[in-house]
Amino acid sequence: MQDIEPRVIAGAPAQSEPAAMERLVARYRRDGFVHVPGVLDAEETAQYLAEARRLLVDDQPARWGSGDETVMDYIPDAQLRSEPMRHLATHPRIAAIAERLAGTPLRLFKLEVLHKDRQGSAPTDPHHDVFAFPFSTAGTALTAWVALVDVPAERGCMTFVPGSHLLPPDTGADPWASAFARPGEMWMPRITVPLRAGDCTFHHARTVHSAGANTTETPRLSTSAVYMDATATYLPTGMPFLDELPGTRAETLREGAPLAGDRFPLLR
Repeated sequence: MQDIEPRVIAGAPAQSEPAAMERLVARYRRDGFVHVPGVLDAEETAQYLAEARRLLVDDQPARWGSGDETVMDYIPDAQLRSEPMRHLATHPRIAAIAERLAGTPLRLFKLEVLHKDRQGSAPTDPHHDVFAFPFSTAGTALTAWVALVDVPAERGCMTFVPGSHLLPPDTGADPWASAFARPGEMWMPRITVPLRAGDCTFHHARTVHSAGANTTETPRLSTSAVYMDATATYLPTGMPFLDELPGTRAETLREGAPLAGDRFPLLR
């Protein structure tokens, strides 16, 4: 992996700036995503980047892809394997923004370390996330995606479809193929969001998003943390690889059981 120097722009709204936070919340509710520069400072970003690299070497990453095409490698449930990643998943600045955007107390569902390799990775197809979350409040969940290196468009930054979270849910059988199945959705504008190291995007579980291939010489490294309503209960998706939750007891994997305790901590 090629080292790069994290560079951060300080720009995360502080709790002492209520007007800025209100504007952020309004954009999130209108568009289904927001970009917050400088959520992590340079020192924090470097520490989490080093830990992400360690996990990718010491653990066995999972692969997302089919055939010869690899979209990315990732460390699932990294918060269970690494104390620094657990801290990142519940980072006070990220937690405060996430709860303001959601408008409700939240719990951590999971954090993944994502590695999109240099030249040769495949794009991430357009999709929304609701189908992949085995809990009752999946329709209001949100994801915080933190860049640990600079992520320009050429390195596979994300593209969002603003307002797609407000469309009626699609009932198609294939959640990937249905990303653009709703009337008019294919023709909605799309916004590509390059990130600097330490920046973060937050997106709603119903927001359609995608990412390009990494065509640069530098691997794309990031984390993706999913947050759910504090009252969420277990609701299986019917897909075993999504419904098996490492670190949970058998009684938790029962429809209607609360997802709580140390495995699914409150953010604050």
